[in-house]
This record gives sequence, structure tokens and C-alpha cells, in this order.
Amino acid sequence: MAAFVVLLLSAASQSELNSTTLLPSAPIEAHACRNCGTPAPGKYCPECGQDTDSRPPSAREFVNHFFGNYIAVKGSFIQTLWRLISKPGQLTVDYLAGRKRQYILPLRLYVTISVIALLSISIAVNSAMSNEDMVKIDAKDLQGNFIAFGNFASVKLDKGGQITCVGVMPESICKRARDRYGASPEVLKSFMRTLPERVVKYLGYSLFLLMPLFALLMKAVYFNRAKTYGEHIVFALHVHAFWLLVLLATVLAPGNWGNVLALGVPAYALLAMRRVYGGRWWTIVSRAALVSGFYFAALMIALVIAALVALLF
Repeated sequence: MAAFVVLLLSAASQSELNSTTLLPSAPIEAHACRNCGTPAPGKYCPECGQDTDSRPPSAREFVNHFFGNYIAVKGSFIQTLWRLISKPGQLTVDYLAGRKRQYILPLRLYVTISVIALLSISIAVNSAMSNEDMVKIDAKDLQGNFIAFGNFASVKLDKGGQITCVGVMPESICKRARDRYGASPEVLKSFMRTLPERVVKYLGYSLFLLMPLFALLMKAVYFNRAKTYGEHIVFALHVHAFWLLVLLATVLAPGNWGNVLALGVPAYALLAMRRVYGGRWWTIVSRAALVSGFYFAALMIALVIAALVALLF
């Protein structure tokens, strides 16, 4: 009987020991991963890939980590940018062929160029809008004061001092502007100076949201090609990244050079399509025309929405 009791106590002790060692709060080895507990003597865990350095990052390391993960600003950026500009479509071809290490990944490249281009455009627009000739009150208008900025919006003060909309804006939008900005010409003038900056901000959102549509259109016109939707997304990211560069160049270019640079948009798309998808030139041009027609219509709608959102919110 005593032997039986001793045996039970021994089994209980062994069971308690085993359960203790299986607890997740048990001490982890010095060279074990803090995330999964796998032995990890190196810099990264061989099981989950987590960094084995458990100390909090310094401010410099945090900044480097942020820019390294979200924005490409060093390393292969120049090489990737040169390949993007000099050989239309080659980045897409290399990526789809598995040659990824020497270039920045498509989404990171687009985000980087988007941040640089839209920020630079915003600064340039703000600088230009400091010129009184960009937003002005037309004193020759006998019916009241006319305030306009380009083709984005037109607002007129009638004889009674009420805001009326000129162009395609519906009355409900005009009423919203009337309630928000009042009838003071100076208030409207100040707002119109900031309107382009707001439109540029929403333009960035619009382009990013339109990329899936662009990829879908490419898949539709190349329905007979064995390419997945994800492959068309990669092509869309690279093409839109170049278009943002052209947009930046047209804003910064002096004189009529902006119009000349704008010709690079369709030319680049055609060359990129030839390199990525192949085919004869007449089929490439016809497919590009179909995609451009639908995409341009969607882009115009997006720009109108961006302008209205910038005006009303």
C-alpha cells in the first residue's frame, strides 16, 4: 500500500513537472525567438522570420525602419527609376520573371514616387497660387464679382450678393458652398487659393483607387492571354508610377515644355504594352485606345469628384 502511494505521488510530481514545462509563460532560452520560442542563434528566427533583437529601437533606427518598409529612398531606387524610365515595361517583365531582388517592389515604388510627386506638385501649386493673377476678382464684371480658378470651379456673386455656380455644378452644391463660405469675395478668394492643393491631395487617392480598374481593363482587352489579374496590377503600378513622374515634370517644366512632356504618357504606355504583352502594333494601338477611352472617362469623373470633395469638405 505504501509503495502504491509513493508511486502515485511520483506520477503526480512528474505530471506537474511536465505541465509546468509546457506553460507558455515558461522562461525562453537566451537564443530563442521571442515570438515562437524556436532556437534562433542568428539575427532572424528560422521559423517565423522575426528579428531576434529584442531591445527597443532608437529614434534613428525607427526612422530607417519606417522609410525602409514604406518608402524606398535609397539603395536600388535610382537603378529602379532609371529602368522604369529608360525601358518601358521592363520592370514588369523582370518582376513577373522572378527577378525581384535588384529592383524595388512595384507597390513600394509607386508609393515612393506618389509621395515625392504629389508633395512636389502641392508645393509648386502653393507657390504659384501666391500670385494674385491666379485667383482674381474681375472688376469688369458689372453683375458682381467673379472668382475662378482654372477649370475646377467657378463662383459668381450676383447683384444681391448671393453665390451662384457657373458651369455644371448643381444648385445643391452651390448651396453647400454658399452656406460654408458666405458671400464675401475675400473669403472665397482665400479658399480658391487653397483649392488646387486640396484637389492634388484627392487626385493621389483617385489614381490609386483607379489602378484596379486599369488592370481590369487590361485583363479585358487581353482576355486571350494567360495572365492573372495580379500580373495586370503589377503592370498598372509601373505605368502609373511613370505617369506620376510625367505629371510632376509637366507642372515644373517652363513654358510649353509641359505639353511636350505630356506626349510621353501615351507613347510610354504603348511601348510598355509591346514589351510586356507582345503582339503587332495595330493590335496594341487598338487595345490601348479601348483602355484609354474607358479609363479617361473614369479619370474625368474621379477628377470632378475630387474637385467637389475639395470644395465641400
